[in-house]
Amino acid sequence: MLVKVLTGVFDPPPASLAIPGSYLALTAVAALLAVLAAALNGNRRPKRPAVEELRDL
Repeated sequence: MLVKVLTGVFDPPPASLAIPGSYLALTAVAALLAVLAAALNGNRRPKRPAVEELRDL
């Protein structure tokens, strides 16, 4: 439907939508790395007892 709407805007009209595959793949990899880093950082055991960790907050 978007291609049909854009037909009146562009000259010549696009034949199909352009999907930036490399950008989408890079964004997905960056998101997965961020989630993995957050999970690993949250899963670490603190070297001090939890009470001392809470006092530092």
